[in-house]
Amino acid sequence: MVSGAGRGIGRAVAVAFGARGDEIVLAARSVAELEDAAREARSAGAAAARAVTCDVTDETQVRVLMDDAGPLDVVVCAAGVARVAPFTELSVQDWEATVRTTLTGTFLCCKHAVPHLGRGGLLVLLCSIAGRTGFPEWSAYSAAKFGVLGFSQSIRAELRPRGIRVTAVLAGAVDTALWDDVPGEWERASMLATADVARAVVRLAEEPPHVSVDELVIGHVAGAL
Repeated sequence: MVSGAGRGIGRAVAVAFGARGDEIVLAARSVAELEDAAREARSAGAAAARAVTCDVTDETQVRVLMDDAGPLDVVVCAAGVARVAPFTELSVQDWEATVRTTLTGTFLCCKHAVPHLGRGGLLVLLCSIAGRTGFPEWSAYSAAKFGVLGFSQSIRAELRPRGIRVTAVLAGAVDTALWDDVPGEWERASMLATADVARAVVRLAEEPPHVSVDELVIGHVAGAL
């Protein structure tokens, strides 16, 4: 199951698992993007790719998503938003939208996925290098991603006795549509491609069920922007 699967990293992850011939549930809010992503996953070779419209900030929708998905092997939490501006100019609405989707949405997906994961199951939480280092004008995003990283550490300790693994993926800048609305000039050729992150996520899933990768930091060889 991949949340945030309509675009960006989430979509690339769903397609990468599809290329392995897996059965995938794709979740996102945008129906058109989600259906298109599911078609791409099926074209890549997915045994099945089912699109489910879901707002990860709505607990009822998340619970229904996970219950309908049934037994799960891997859950990738990739839904997130970013509002980039000086913190003194951020509205409360933008702050809360960023934290609610990125952090609370991850919490809800994990909470309701765990009953459907057995020993060896894997939760992958898409974090960011902004979850370990704050950057100017990224305060809301960074606060949310710091939260995701701390959350991953706590639930990992809780789930170890059940044999469920939790990996936080801390990616550097990734060339997605997010950057279209970020002020300034950015060298997008020096960013990771979404497929780069997707390959790393698939490799995590290919580890033996007793192998836990607590954190994976991935970035472009060019270094920070």
